[in-house]
Amino acid sequence: MSKCVHCANEIELIVKIGRRDECPHCHEDLHTCIQCRFYDRASHNDCREPQAEWVPDKESANFCGYFEFGRDITEEKNDQDQAKNQLEDLFKK
Repeated sequence: MSKCVHCANEIELIVKIGRRDECPHCHEDLHTCIQCRFYDRASHNDCREPQAEWVPDKESANFCGYFEFGRDITEEKNDQDQAKNQLEDLFKK
């Protein structure tokens, strides 16, 4: 089960997410770059899928054929916190 990046509520998937599907809690679009498991701001075009076309608006519904719902925002937050702590440790000495 994955969470909506806008409201952090869990979303149970019964069928594949379509372009017009919305979060049942906050009504934000689900078929967006920022909701995709391939979304990565550090990658080219903000996407780890090398064949995906560039999408200018990462928060609006799009037609990307590589979309896979499931970006784990809690895991990403933990990675950011860990990186920040490691950086701070470098300057403590």
